[in-house]
Amino acid sequence: MTSPITTGPVPGAAGLGRPAGGDPRARIGFLHPGSFYHLACLRDPALMSLDLVDLYAPELTSQALAQVDSLFVACRQHPAVMARNAPLVLEFLSRPGARVVIGGENRVSSWLPGAQEEPRPTNFWAWRTGEDPTRRPAGQGDPLWDYLDRSAVDWHHHGALTVPPGATALVTLEEGIEPPKAIIYRDPASFPAEVVVMTMDPTYHHGCGFMPGATQLLYRLLGWLGR
Repeated sequence: MTSPITTGPVPGAAGLGRPAGGDPRARIGFLHPGSFYHLACLRDPALMSLDLVDLYAPELTSQALAQVDSLFVACRQHPAVMARNAPLVLEFLSRPGARVVIGGENRVSSWLPGAQEEPRPTNFWAWRTGEDPTRRPAGQGDPLWDYLDRSAVDWHHHGALTVPPGATALVTLEEGIEPPKAIIYRDPASFPAEVVVMTMDPTYHHGCGFMPGATQLLYRLLGWLGR
């Protein structure tokens, strides 16, 4: 059995910090359907300091996406709205050098080419009870690990992802399946842009004010998008 998730300090990525040389002018679009937890994220003073571009999902246009350099697709989009916006997100993924993060509970199997997601039971409190949730680190040479930390990825998940060719699993599930399924992967190969896909839903938990690991994951991924 492999060891539980352990990582060392995250150089240059404490909180919302960006590595030296990062572009502080990168414009991050925050795509959301306007639920209370999404609005709470936008009103978080720490996130306000990033000058996120508020992209209200029911009114999303190509022109709005043209104003941003990277895109955070917040978790738990309304399925009908997500279906409408999927072509626009795919259009954004056709931009070389762009970066996209897709939060959990967004039915990626139905609209993101190459994405395959399977449901898994959710253990909300393993991080408190000490139960082994079978999450394991992977791909720790990947540059996204410069931003991640155990506290950011070891709380819970809502599904398992098949890792596409050319993508790197960042956290896998130890289930006796080979190759193992992932709960987070970074894919620099399937599109001209690079995309991080996950089955974790940090905007929901951060906006609801519980599960501190969710806050860490949200802050750190926005740091990656903003460099």
